[in-house]
Amino acid sequence: MTFHPTTARRGKTADTLFVGSVEKAFAVLRAFRAGQRDLGLRDLSLSQISQLSGLDKSASQRFTNTLVELGYLEKDPQTRRYRPAIGLTEFYYTYIVSNRLAEIAMPRLIEASKAFGTTVNLCEPSGTEIVYTIRVPHEKAFFRATVPGRRMPAYCTASGIVMLAHRPEAEMEAILKASQYRPITRWTVTDPAEARERIEAARRDGYAVCAQQAIIHEISTAAPVLNSEGRAFAAVQVPVYMPEWDEDSVREKIVPLVIETARAISGSYFVEH
Repeated sequence: MTFHPTTARRGKTADTLFVGSVEKAFAVLRAFRAGQRDLGLRDLSLSQISQLSGLDKSASQRFTNTLVELGYLEKDPQTRRYRPAIGLTEFYYTYIVSNRLAEIAMPRLIEASKAFGTTVNLCEPSGTEIVYTIRVPHEKAFFRATVPGRRMPAYCTASGIVMLAHRPEAEMEAILKASQYRPITRWTVTDPAEARERIEAARRDGYAVCAQQAIIHEISTAAPVLNSEGRAFAAVQVPVYMPEWDEDSVREKIVPLVIETARAISGSYFVEH
């Protein structure tokens, strides 16, 4: 559970055990994430899969057909477009039930959600991004904010900032260097220097509060889950929304409970692990 300098494969020519065809199959699957994120599409044509995966059309067709046969993609017989199939959910289930952190965190996240009256999330690092691995949703949350597995940039999200703040300096710098500074909202930080300032503040304060960085009207608070050496390997994150909340009320009422929840998970993980 560590940040890597990039989500791309490292040592591409040196690793003789690496199977390129497996990489291509996953490139096809990842094309659907890119289609949803960048194009707003729930399904893709073969040409779109080829474009988004970087594979030629012949290879895309072979890998796509294989994934349909295995139950990981499905094809609409009328439109001839492809979409993710229910078989993909087995990977998330396998990850979560094998993850001791998830087992320890879940009851504490549920308890925190009841106390906050809002959604509470557990985030983990992945490359230059953070992943929402557990989400305890609240009735006010919109759909995509309730779905586990969503990825967001680390450099501009509260969870990413607190995890970067509690990593070695060289590792943090590698992540920032590899990040793509693109605006998600009109308020998203896109200046690496400002991102570093926010990380330094989180290192000093032990938490981060971000307003409208990833979602309009959302104020996100996060605190790190730390190992015995003080390195972050996860974060507890709580989103609330304007105008019901402002940054001052978040710091007064939400921040202490987020820190308390993250510390409880940290303590229990290393006692029980």
